[in-house]
Amino acid sequence: MKRKLVKQGIRALTMTLPSNWIQQNNLKAGDEVEVLDSDEALTISIDKKQHTHHITVNVSSLAPKLADRFISRAYQKGYDKITVKFDSPEIMLALKQKVSELMGYEILNITKNSMDIQVISSELELDFDTLLRRTFLILKEMGETCYDAWKRGDKGALKNIESQDIHVNKFLYFCQRYLNRSPHLMTFGSSMLYYQLEILEKLGDELKRTGDLLSGMKVDRDILDIINNFNILFKMSYDFFYDPKREKATDAYLLYKKICESIENKFATAKTKEACIALVSLNSSAQIAFHLMTMRLDTLSELNRNG
Repeated sequence: MKRKLVKQGIRALTMTLPSNWIQQNNLKAGDEVEVLDSDEALTISIDKKQHTHHITVNVSSLAPKLADRFISRAYQKGYDKITVKFDSPEIMLALKQKVSELMGYEILNITKNSMDIQVISSELELDFDTLLRRTFLILKEMGETCYDAWKRGDKGALKNIESQDIHVNKFLYFCQRYLNRSPHLMTFGSSMLYYQLEILEKLGDELKRTGDLLSGMKVDRDILDIINNFNILFKMSYDFFYDPKREKATDAYLLYKKICESIENKFATAKTKEACIALVSLNSSAQIAFHLMTMRLDTLSELNRNG
């Protein structure tokens, strides 16, 4: 259906709501509705209690890592309550540790072979954009710690990167859950944003692994330079995400090529298994940083100009 916009005051425009929708939802003058805007779409809804999504699963015999991954995926998909059955103390411990990374989730009941995990607040007062930007800044700090702490021989700081990755997981899991539970946000192209959140979480894992490897390695000037260039590349991608400019994309591409060449050359002279694994991890991190930027190329206003 179509509605005509009517001018009201100097800058405001108003429209009428369909009478059958008003009657169906028992609305009257003075009631409040939710108005959410997303690009060219505007969604008007009433504040109704959402249906509780409950799932019961048996993760017995799964590797503990797979069991905790299942719980995080269920959280991201938007389940409000999960009843989990298991058969080992190792799985129980993995589940308890993972729940601590899932904002809003709490273990309400636990026995020897099962636990009930539930959202204790249906609407957390958290801002998606703020959490996403905070995630970028934590990842940036993780990369800088890899460089600075390794250079000065601070093994404790390198080991502490793991705790930073926990916060990355917390924020990104929440952002993914928020998208899945907000269908009005899942507009054209929004699946790309979900994928970007996914690979940011992967970047956190890679930087955590790199920090752990570096804590047991002697400083290598070539690898140190690669880490420094990665940090510059990630800063470029972060800046591009919020302020896309053609020259930023070009500079990032050239730096990414330089990093790839440096990693390839270093492989020829790497003397330890740890050094090789660190190079593989840095290569994955550089790919993620570069692809974060390429997935935003469509936002370049220069590409949409004629002539």
